[in-house]
Amino acid sequence: MTTGETVLPDTAAFDVLHTLVIKGMATADPLVAGAGHDRGRVLAELEKLRADGLATHMERRGLWRITAEGRERHAALIADDLAGDARDRLRPGYERFLPVNDRFKELCTRWQLRDGATNDHTNAAYDRARVAELGAVHDEAVEVIGGLAAVRPRFGAYADGLTGALARLRDGDHKAFTGVLCDSYHDVWMELHRDLLLSLGIEREAEERAGTPR
Repeated sequence: MTTGETVLPDTAAFDVLHTLVIKGMATADPLVAGAGHDRGRVLAELEKLRADGLATHMERRGLWRITAEGRERHAALIADDLAGDARDRLRPGYERFLPVNDRFKELCTRWQLRDGATNDHTNAAYDRARVAELGAVHDEAVEVIGGLAAVRPRFGAYADGLTGALARLRDGDHKAFTGVLCDSYHDVWMELHRDLLLSLGIEREAEERAGTPR
């Protein structure tokens, strides 16, 4: 260990809580995938969170949801996780992410709309051009994520998620671009953005006031 290096709270408890905070609400399967631990361990940690009042479980829908107390607990833990110079090391990646994020958001709009109307995906050439543009954005995003993952390995999972969504889109799954709650490219991108904001202690409103439209 080098001088000044921080010992990370790399535990299943933190990973499960962090994943639930990022998602806000989710069934067990995406939480297991996001936390990176075996299913039994993740479910056990979720039950502990529920017992401690940090999460609730909607039995009929199978949904886990973070509570206000859970967010407070997470804020304290992530501050420990990013003690020392970790936040300073993440910030350059965040600054590189912002202009790529702007291009991605604009591209999402052009995927959803064509000639001022809802894109019905009947113009294959138009869709192919947008997917090609996304491929270029993806290459930049993966490079940015690589730098983030060098500081905290958990960020590497976002590159995997984006790559998988792009592959599904290229195979013809239109929902894999901007679909909601289907591990679409947009879904994963928004989680990456949320993780960056939480990790750096930045409020979205403050980001918007800084002049970066979202």
